Order: sequence, then C-alpha cells, then structure tokens
Amino acid sequence: MHQSTDLHHTANTFDRCAQLCRSAREAADRALRMRAEAAEARLRAVRMRRTVERMKAGRRSDDDPGCRRFPATETRRDTTSRAAQLALLTAFVHARLDEEGSTADLFHETDCPDTGASGCRCPVPERVRHDVTVRQGLARDCEEALHDPDHDAYDWPHSELAALLRLKVLALPYELHRQWREEWRP
Repeated sequence: MHQSTDLHHTANTFDRCAQLCRSAREAADRALRMRAEAAEARLRAVRMRRTVERMKAGRRSDDDPGCRRFPATETRRDTTSRAAQLALLTAFVHARLDEEGSTADLFHETDCPDTGASGCRCPVPERVRHDVTVRQGLARDCEEALHDPDHDAYDWPHSELAALLRLKVLALPYELHRQWREEWRP
C-alpha cells in the first residue's frame, strides 16, 4: 500500500516537472519573440528618424534604396487602412468608456447601506464616473492630435505617435473584450 502511494506521488511529481518545463520553454520562446519585436521596433524608429532627417534636409524618403514603396494599385491584404483602424480603435475606446460610465452605479463599498438607491453617499460610483470622464478627455485629446496633426511642429511625428500610443494604452484594459483587435496592442 505504501509503495503504490509513493509511485503515484512520484508520477504526479514527474508530470508536474514536465509541465513546468513546458511552461518554461514557452516563456523562453515568448521572451525571444518579444526581444525580436523590440529589435524590429528599434529598427523602425531609426528608419523613421532618418526619414524625418531626410525630409528636413529636403530629400524624399523613397530615394533610400532600403525603402519599399507600394504602388497605388497594390494593397496589403488582410489589413484595413490606417484611418479605418484609427476609427475602429477610437470607437472601441469610447464605447468601453461609455459602458463603464453607465455601470458606475453598480460599484459601491461593501458597507454602503443604500446600495442602488439614489441617496447613496458612497464615493465609489462618483470616483468611477470621474475616472471615466478623465479617460474620455484623454481619448478626445489623442483623437484631435491624430486627426489634425501639426506637421510644422518640431516634434511632429513623435507627438502623433505618442498620441496613438496613449490611445492604445487607453484600450488595453479592455483586451479581453470580444471586439478587441491584436493590432491595437501598444
């Protein structure tokens, strides 16, 4: 009896060890992919800086032999235009914030005596509504910066990219929503 329990326990230990090894390999693979993506992002940033420097110097970016241009007739498949993606992202962020603002009355402290009543003095629903209002203002500011960029500003491409990144960060808490798109990940 004692020996069969030890064998069962040993088998469970080996199964757990194998599972941990698989998890570690998957985590290492994810880390490698993330490093590669970070390297690509750094490379894109360097290329963008060079393009901006060329634009400031009066040269066109397509003079660069490493720059691939897409003819007007060629479109990339399985992608939507940047304007459409931006419209979808902003609509997604505003819809989620509107949902959160409309459900603010559901959030109360545990000891709130008037849960659901209009006479509630619980600060949580008001705090949630205030937080949603602030995030809606941030989203509107990002939209304005993206829809009406000032190309003459000294930090033009960076300010526009920063606004897009902020908008993506505002959408990130809702990544488990069924309408979330992976290209919105910052």
